[in-house]
Amino acid sequence: MKKYILIFFLSMAIYNVFSQPDLMLRARIEINTILQKINNEPNEDKRFQLVLSIYGTPSEGFPELLFELYKQLLSIGEKKNDLILESNAWSFAGQAYRLTGNYIKALECHHKAIALAEKSGNPMVLGYAQNQMAHIYKDREEYDKAIHLYESAAKHIAKGNNEFLSMWPQMNLGYVLMKTNDLDSSLYYSKNALALITKLHINGFSDYMLANIGSVYSKKNEMALASNYFQRAITYAVNSGSPRFMNNTFLAVAEHFYFHKKFDSCIVYAKKAIDVVQQTNVSNLALEPAKMLTDIYQQNNADSTLKYLKVYRAANDSLFSTRANQQLQMMTFDEDMRQRNVETEKISYQNKVRSNILLTGIAIFLLIAIILYRNNVQRKKANVTLEKTLAELKSTQSQLIQSEKMASLGELTAGIAHEIQNPLNFVNNFSEVSTELVNEMQEEMAKGNGQLANEIANDLKQNLEKINHHGKRADDIVKGMLQHSRISEGKKVPTDINALCDEYLRLSYHGLRAKDKSFNAEMKTEFDNSLSADEAGFGKINIVPQDIGRVILNLINNAFYAVNEKKKSGVENYEPLVSIQTKKINDKVEIKVCDNGNGIPKNIVDKIFQPFFTTKPTGQGTGLGLSLSYDIVKAHGGELKVETKESEGTAFIIQLPIA
Repeated sequence: MKKYILIFFLSMAIYNVFSQPDLMLRARIEINTILQKINNEPNEDKRFQLVLSIYGTPSEGFPELLFELYKQLLSIGEKKNDLILESNAWSFAGQAYRLTGNYIKALECHHKAIALAEKSGNPMVLGYAQNQMAHIYKDREEYDKAIHLYESAAKHIAKGNNEFLSMWPQMNLGYVLMKTNDLDSSLYYSKNALALITKLHINGFSDYMLANIGSVYSKKNEMALASNYFQRAITYAVNSGSPRFMNNTFLAVAEHFYFHKKFDSCIVYAKKAIDVVQQTNVSNLALEPAKMLTDIYQQNNADSTLKYLKVYRAANDSLFSTRANQQLQMMTFDEDMRQRNVETEKISYQNKVRSNILLTGIAIFLLIAIILYRNNVQRKKANVTLEKTLAELKSTQSQLIQSEKMASLGELTAGIAHEIQNPLNFVNNFSEVSTELVNEMQEEMAKGNGQLANEIANDLKQNLEKINHHGKRADDIVKGMLQHSRISEGKKVPTDINALCDEYLRLSYHGLRAKDKSFNAEMKTEFDNSLSADEAGFGKINIVPQDIGRVILNLINNAFYAVNEKKKSGVENYEPLVSIQTKKINDKVEIKVCDNGNGIPKNIVDKIFQPFFTTKPTGQGTGLGLSLSYDIVKAHGGELKVETKESEGTAFIIQLPIA
């Protein structure tokens, strides 16, 4: 360990020698030289090879250089009528937007790059464009989408004969598969990529793969191998002078120590990962190390927790914010939240003190009461004392309740602001793009170019549909919150719970079939006959049928969604099954909704009943259904629990009192 720490600080000493302005100047000079060669090269394939050589420069650490590169490449491509160069230009624009955290713009650019690559008919160019777009899904931890694109990119690139380009999807698959804990596959792709890097004498990627292999061995608990690869990765990263490369390497080492609960070492490397990107245009790379520091410090260091929570939020918000004023607004919001959290901590401390005082007061009250009961002395004086003590206790209790309400209000306000901000950002961004399209369409119509104007109109229509979609999402969030705040006016009435479950099972199934004719699943019921109403009405339980029906419908909808998603994933010999059971257990009735879907990962089970938490893709869920269901069941004096096993399925259990 001492050797490891020594190497780290030696590496940091080397890093301090590098000057970022000098590195940027060097990158600009090298890029301009390559652009001159591209402009003078008559052969299309050779121009593409020259474009790939740009990745041997330090340009990746400077988004502004990538924007400049995009404009110049696009200009050259349009002059030469070279679809490959135009596709490459849009890929660089997408990469620049990605590095600055504007993932909406980045995705738009990459879609244009892929469309132009397909028109060019060059499979390697298409594979290159797909590989670059996959980075967006990798960053956002949508690993299934990322893997699909990387694999597609590898297949297209394999149709050519370019070892340098074939290394890219293998390198990225190695990283993503490590993140999904497919360690053997990750090791296979990572070592293949590292072998190509070494063979081709490529600068700038060795640290990435060395750090990734180190992470794989860390997860395998092969500590000696992990330490060796991390040391080599640090040396390469520091020598590169690139903030992104150093951030990636220090983050990998920090995650290694975090995984093995060596938090002091984790803190050192996480801080270094933040420091190297803090003053750059890629500060969103501080997201993961800031999250780790927040998790570590929250146990015993409130000031540090707030500091790194602010860094984490700033980096997280950069994934959605595209304009400077939006970033400033979120920074202001973060500062307000910091102040509120400080106040919440004070209130929490005061509440603990008051709770101790309350307990002490109760103890004294009981002692006095026993003495007065036994001795029967000064009874009147004791009554006065007791009344005074009771009044003070009630006052303290009221203060405690008010304090808790204010703390909860702060947390709820933060959640609402964050959830509504996302669809609003989408609406703002697509509105901005639509304005640009309208101006462009007007120009083309003025020129008499009706065909291009019609194509622009189609793009505008798609943007308006997206604006409508995200507007409806924001509306759903608001409606869900209104349901949360609504006080149920329903009255409890005797209800046949078996009939209620059967009704909502079929209602859910036919509703989903109406939306998607391809959807199909087996339904199974297993009802306790003692809970079915007879002619005299016996067997019914007292509930608010509309509210409990809403809970059952939500759970059944979630179950059908889970089995449908597993079916779409292509699992062999898989038959979707959703079942609902009722059972009388002593003085309670149990309702169990089961599915044989993919199950819920262990790391998120504790979060599923929280407002705004959802595992569904953006736009398909508000994250309020289970939270509202939980509140309804609690209001009935019951419990809502979950039992799940990954890859096998999930069961939600409702327990309600019969009386």
